[in-house]
Amino acid sequence: MKTDFNELEKTLLKKAEEFGESGIIIANHEGKTVLSTCFGPVDREEGTKEKVSAKSRYLMPIDCSSMLALCAFILIDAGKMRLSDKLSRFIPEFEHANRITIRQLLAGKSGIRDFYFGEVIRKLEDDEDYSALSEIERRKKDMSLYLKDYSFETVLKLIEGKPLEHEPGTSGDYSTTERFFLREIVERASGVFIEEFVDRNIFQKLGMDETRIGIAYGALPLYTCYRNREYLRFDTENTDSRFFTTTAGDLEKLMLGIFKHRVFSEKLWKTATKTDNENQGLGFTSINGTILFFTEFECFETATFYFDEENDFCYLKATSCDSKYIMEGDNKFRSFPREMRMEMEPLFTVPKNTRMVPYGEKNWRQATSLEIRPDQREFVSGALDTIAYAAAHKNHKLFVEMEGERAVGLLELSIDRKKGDFNIETVIIDHRYQARGFGRFMLRFAVDYLKNAGAKRLTIGVNRFNIPARRLYKSVGFNEDCVYEEGVLMTQNLE
Repeated sequence: MKTDFNELEKTLLKKAEEFGESGIIIANHEGKTVLSTCFGPVDREEGTKEKVSAKSRYLMPIDCSSMLALCAFILIDAGKMRLSDKLSRFIPEFEHANRITIRQLLAGKSGIRDFYFGEVIRKLEDDEDYSALSEIERRKKDMSLYLKDYSFETVLKLIEGKPLEHEPGTSGDYSTTERFFLREIVERASGVFIEEFVDRNIFQKLGMDETRIGIAYGALPLYTCYRNREYLRFDTENTDSRFFTTTAGDLEKLMLGIFKHRVFSEKLWKTATKTDNENQGLGFTSINGTILFFTEFECFETATFYFDEENDFCYLKATSCDSKYIMEGDNKFRSFPREMRMEMEPLFTVPKNTRMVPYGEKNWRQATSLEIRPDQREFVSGALDTIAYAAAHKNHKLFVEMEGERAVGLLELSIDRKKGDFNIETVIIDHRYQARGFGRFMLRFAVDYLKNAGAKRLTIGVNRFNIPARRLYKSVGFNEDCVYEEGVLMTQNLE
């Protein structure tokens, strides 16, 4: 399957303009850069005309959770740490250290109280001067407090005597405190400060020659988006927080270094990227079967890396500005990161490890996100309507078509054995995955399933003008029986 990356670039640039995005996207397939495109202004200040370029520099936190996870994996590979180690091995002074493991800390499931939101911000709410500020000024105050380089001793003191929020390993409620604990463990286990460890074991090792530690000069200014309306600039010049600045080219080196197991071992990669029911791994997350790794700056991701291991495909988005989203209806919103990912995911997705699974708690989110083409809406119900209709009828069954860990289609069947009534109600293949063989696979499954359930003869109605659907049904054994003004009745004998 040939991919037109020129057309893809045009699509992405158009979407970036629609959402007001700034940054760069780089895609790599089989070790070769196949796409590199910049978009948006370098600064959100009114009147700025300079555009982002391939040489633009991005400001990143050196001690964000994901970067610290890389450090932990390096130490594990070196035999200086184990996932099963209790925190008491490194931080014996913490009162709950013997109840929490390194694995739970990396997974964001330690239960340690959040010192920033649970203590610093909570106490600030009782401050009269703070309460007298406008919403915008309070948000700016929060941002400046977040940028403080809290010492581990300060963090530990703030949560001293506090119980754990939950039993370790039972919940995925991320705590800001976990980052400071992980940083302290890396420094104690390695014997050097985090800056030296990262520089030696990641930046230098991967040849990231354009990356600088602790220097914010020349980097794109950072902006967060307040309530999806207003951009607020971070004051990064008057802070002691731990940063590094880098270019898109060096970020691609980091992406490939992780993907090709040059930072830490393939064995640990498999462990770290194995996600739970909440799509959380160890320093990694998963969405639609794509593995994500990101450098996080307070409330937004400054660089996000996407890994499609099966197709040897990875891509990144770097930005200095939080993303806005567009609301469409009560519960649906559009964002540039999501739409970018939805354009990227189908590029190399073809039937390889295809299976049909019952609709349920593990796939409902993906299933509800399936989309049909606008010109098909007069012929077939959308995913949400199909799911709602099936839920209201006890004899209806729903199946999700999965390609690996990615949902590509939805099937609705009705089965009434007492009446001998067996029907294929709805067939949905997401428009991004059509004309690749997924529909044929789904229909063959449907025919076999209904036959095994007792069906002797199947009928299915299709809009007369839905020519692709008629061809598809014919390819799996259906014949056109009756033609009406608007519809065609197709049948298949199973005896």
